[in-house]
Amino acid sequence: MEDKKLAEDLLKKYLEAKATPKEIEQVENWYNSYEGKNQSLSKGRKAIIERRMLDTLKQHIGTPSRKLFILDTSFLRIAATTIMVCGIGFGYWKLAPRTQTEQPADAQLAISTNTREKKTITLSDGSEIILNPSSQLKYPARFSSASREISLVEGEAFFKIAHDERRPFSVQLPEKLYTRVLGTSFTIRAFKASRKMNISVSTGKVAVGNKNQVFGTLIKGQQITYDKNKQSALISQSPVPDTKIVFDGITLRQAMNKLEYVYSIKIDLSPAKMGNMGCTATFHSKQTPEEILGILSSLYNFKFKIAPDHKSFKIYKK
Repeated sequence: MEDKKLAEDLLKKYLEAKATPKEIEQVENWYNSYEGKNQSLSKGRKAIIERRMLDTLKQHIGTPSRKLFILDTSFLRIAATTIMVCGIGFGYWKLAPRTQTEQPADAQLAISTNTREKKTITLSDGSEIILNPSSQLKYPARFSSASREISLVEGEAFFKIAHDERRPFSVQLPEKLYTRVLGTSFTIRAFKASRKMNISVSTGKVAVGNKNQVFGTLIKGQQITYDKNKQSALISQSPVPDTKIVFDGITLRQAMNKLEYVYSIKIDLSPAKMGNMGCTATFHSKQTPEEILGILSSLYNFKFKIAPDHKSFKIYKK
């Protein structure tokens, strides 16, 4: 399954024109070697696969990024055959040698920084962590299908968590504290030498607590400071750093779900089938929901209404 995923990721980069020259050569060599060894695939079967591939690519045409794919017969033939090969388990190892030993799914990894060092870690679910100096983090090589859990052992880190409603993301902290989110961005400061720990939220919602109680659920612009000696927590306002809100080839409905979570708002799409359109765009957390929806409305030809409390939005066709 890991080989299949790697091959599919490489094909996706090839189709989106993001592949390096070496990766392009790998895909095309793969196709040529496969075509020469496998003549049993009927023209009818190839046509079906090509039509499915074309339908998939059409979903990306007309997205906010206005990316346009120029298709020809040989391009579709390569893409279609590559997808078919992935489906029957043609290993990614045939494309390129592995450069490192794969970790077991349950392997726990540890990473640390020195006093003048920062490191960026990308987790198996796509979440990104920037580990600041004098810090230590522990995390699994791959998350399970049911949960996502890591540990900030010491120091400071900025977390940008991939949204996944099925699997809450939890960061275990010293003093048996935890933070729990679905998908958001926030900063944690938890140095052993300091009597206080701090969690501040840039986007989304973050629940903070321990095994005995939940201290509170923070939203954008809020922070919680925990006093280790007093074992008490105080919630206050905090400056909000600007972070990117990225819609990378998702549906409009998924993009609206992400906005709902980031800004703690409710968005209704009418008709619902509007949500099936593709969406590729990048915004910033300093922009308001109204600004983002205003830009999207010009691209998707829709209108929207705003509730008096600015917490509910209704999107509808013009």
